[in-house]
Amino acid sequence: MSFKRSLVTFIERLSMTCGLVAALAATSVSQDLAGIKCVMNGDKPASADSSVDYLDAKVYFCCDDCAAAFKADMDKTDSPVLIKANHQLLLTGQYVQKACPLTGKPVAADKSVDVGGVQVGLCCGGCVAKVTGASDLAAKASLCFVKASFEKGFELKKAEPNLENVKCMLMPAKPVSKDFAAQYGDHQVFFCCKGCKAKFEKDATPFAAKANHQLFQTGQVKQIACPFSGSATKDEHATEVNGVTVKFCCANCKAKTEAADAGQQVDLVFGEKGFAKGFK
Repeated sequence: MSFKRSLVTFIERLSMTCGLVAALAATSVSQDLAGIKCVMNGDKPASADSSVDYLDAKVYFCCDDCAAAFKADMDKTDSPVLIKANHQLLLTGQYVQKACPLTGKPVAADKSVDVGGVQVGLCCGGCVAKVTGASDLAAKASLCFVKASFEKGFELKKAEPNLENVKCMLMPAKPVSKDFAAQYGDHQVFFCCKGCKAKFEKDATPFAAKANHQLFQTGQVKQIACPFSGSATKDEHATEVNGVTVKFCCANCKAKTEAADAGQQVDLVFGEKGFAKGFK
């Protein structure tokens, strides 16, 4: 076979492979949204191609017109559409339950009610009776997924920490292990051994910036603004800080970081002030 023909065959096969990968990705998204309806037009299935960012997650629609209509309705607190959006966040698994949505108290193991395909845990028989006694699905959903109830009872599902290439903050030459995790705020930080974990747990203050850096590195938090100014970031003002890419609002903030040595960079960007401004 000639070189030219071999090249053509390779390109054809590569094209087929890429097409297969794309198809598999599309299938995965389709499966995630199987049975999910548009919150604006409940008669039509939601599509991964039409979505709006909402409560740090995504709400899906049947078309771009519905997505645009939802955006116009987002400021109307407790509108029926927002209750449906909160319901969809649970159906898609982006939010999970943390407490009884009616009282904010811990959920009882034997107290739950199905609300439109979501098994809602409740704290007591009184709350169960209140939800089951509601006149219809819309009334049940309003009780459980209205803004105040949603905030009491549900939270964004935490990202599974990615420990690939993450090193121990106390022993930087050693990789961390999920077996040595310490609670840090609402998240976890990881160490190479129980000795490092114990030292951190005894006094985490000296390691705050490194711990915040690890939270970002493991994907448990995301950047939302410039850590210096709190302003919106720009892609062209990005630099690497100890293995992670951080974006800034301007060339001056980027230059300020790059002028510091590695240790100072972590303190500047991931110290308590910078972390509070720039990450969530």
